[in-house]
Amino acid sequence: MSSEADHLMDGAVAFAFDIDGVLVNGKKPVPGARETLLKLQRNKIPFICLTNSGGVTEKANLDKLALRLGDISFDETQIVQSHTPFRALLPEYADKTILALGGHGDSIRQLAKDYGFKHVVTSSDITMDWEHVHPFPEMTKDHHQVHGRKWDRDHPLKIAAILIWSSPRDWCLDLQITLDLLLSAGGVMGTRSAKNGDCSLPNNGYLQDGQPKLFFCNPDFEWSTQHQHPRLAQGGFREALRGLWQHATKGEAELDFTLCGKPTETTYLYAERVLQDYYAANPGRLPKNIRAVYMIGDNPESDIAGANAYESRYGSQWRSILVETGVYVAGSLPAYAPHFKAKTVNDAVELALEEEGLELD
Repeated sequence: MSSEADHLMDGAVAFAFDIDGVLVNGKKPVPGARETLLKLQRNKIPFICLTNSGGVTEKANLDKLALRLGDISFDETQIVQSHTPFRALLPEYADKTILALGGHGDSIRQLAKDYGFKHVVTSSDITMDWEHVHPFPEMTKDHHQVHGRKWDRDHPLKIAAILIWSSPRDWCLDLQITLDLLLSAGGVMGTRSAKNGDCSLPNNGYLQDGQPKLFFCNPDFEWSTQHQHPRLAQGGFREALRGLWQHATKGEAELDFTLCGKPTETTYLYAERVLQDYYAANPGRLPKNIRAVYMIGDNPESDIAGANAYESRYGSQWRSILVETGVYVAGSLPAYAPHFKAKTVNDAVELALEEEGLELD
């Protein structure tokens, strides 16, 4: 093994950590997670959090993580959430009306506005103007009446894009409204396109009449909570919509949507840029380049698949480490094989440092 000095001449080592199932489980910290991050901070080893969670601003998510881990702080730039790449949509949609789905209360509306989207509508708003839009409103009506806002413009509500920011809470309503808009004429609520089912048009006429574009930001079908088995996530909502779309179009049309979040290349590219910028913002650090990035995650289908497939634009080598504190069940065969396995995040970091020939205080 070469000396530590030789390794430092080759470039720095960095880490990307998933949050749920790696650093915390629900509201509880994973044992050793805080101490592991503090050790990296003391030794100026760069790292970011790369998570498919979201529903709040990046700063709010890091503040929540710091509170759950206890007595630790982060730089606001040290996180890429599932919807962070939505910022790239601002040039096209900042001045248009979007439907923002996910979360509860008014949180997603405020989040979208914090990002820079000026005209944000929620499914609660739509219930204010279309009283019977929800097929089964009994259990959630009070919530929507508290948080919904009436459409007060002098023109019909026209949605340019549907952005799912986090896992929707009222699936029945959100699936119904999304399906309505995808079948609408020009994204106008309460309409149906005459082109639907026209076999002379591409996609049998579906999604050919100015319907809103559809954006998801979390491919995860399940996620790790304090329950003994993983729970449905945004990916479950997406698959439910795909099933409804298949039935509504009699299998004659493809559902067109854009997806970011792990394991997509879009998200890993964005994350690497954030990591590089974070490292470059500390000019006193040596060496000047990052030679290796270790992605530590608990989900083979997002963390491991994404890291394995990603080709760095900066010449770094990405390696994956699968831990046993979340979605992955120890002893089972993962859908995507990691470069390494470790029991906990602390074990994973120690393994990576040993692999790189580094010893930290």
